[in-house]
Amino acid sequence: MKNRKLIAVVGTMCLLTTTGYAQSRSSADPQIRARLERLFASWTDLDATKAAPFYAKDSDLVFIDVGTEFHGWSDVVAQAPKLFADYRSLKLTLGDDLRTSGSGDTKWATASVRAELAKKGGGVERMGIRYTAIFEKRGKDWLIVHEHLSVPAGAPPQ
Repeated sequence: MKNRKLIAVVGTMCLLTTTGYAQSRSSADPQIRARLERLFASWTDLDATKAAPFYAKDSDLVFIDVGTEFHGWSDVVAQAPKLFADYRSLKLTLGDDLRTSGSGDTKWATASVRAELAKKGGGVERMGIRYTAIFEKRGKDWLIVHEHLSVPAGAPPQ
């Protein structure tokens, strides 16, 4: 009898925990959404220094941008001009599928992002990106301590 009660209590706790997790993933924190929209707008002219207020500056942090890995914010600032050498502007549009989760001083976000890179020589490159970021509350701001952008794999060859 005691085992049945224990199983019922543990089962109920698991169900409530899972339901709470699913609910927290089903919507996006409006503060994080607004912060991401401002972050994406800051990258318009491809100047990493304008995006700097959104990122933590610890030297051991890792940021991954479509296959390029940066170690610390200073590495992003140093490498960005080389990566964007052929482009004049960038438009990033946050998808409607933004999901946020976390608690306390740590939150994470995932979303699809539409990128449009205007080339210096004319034309525009467009791509869909999967975006993941981990935020940490530092002082009054939510700063990105890890970021990962990737391009979804295409359909397998037929």
